[in-house]
Amino acid sequence: TVDFEQVKTIIGVRCTPCHAETPTYPGMPEAPKGVMFDTDDQIRTQMAVIKAQSVDTQIMPLANLTEMTSEERGTLGAWIEQEGK
Repeated sequence: TVDFEQVKTIIGVRCTPCHAETPTYPGMPEAPKGVMFDTDDQIRTQMAVIKAQSVDTQIMPLANLTEMTSEERGTLGAWIEQEGK
């Protein structure tokens, strides 16, 4: 079982530097395509996008700039599967 707090930690470290209302990644003035993960609801609403981009195709994070690990991708995938999405 994957605890949602684990998911939030991964998303917070690997995704929200760019995908936030106020991105912190240098040179990133706004969230790409308006996709943001600042709230629990935003994360849950975007589960299919997270799965497609970070788990299945692994094209996000772009060029893996935030160094998401295979283990973290696996955790996200397991959580999404567990949630039935």
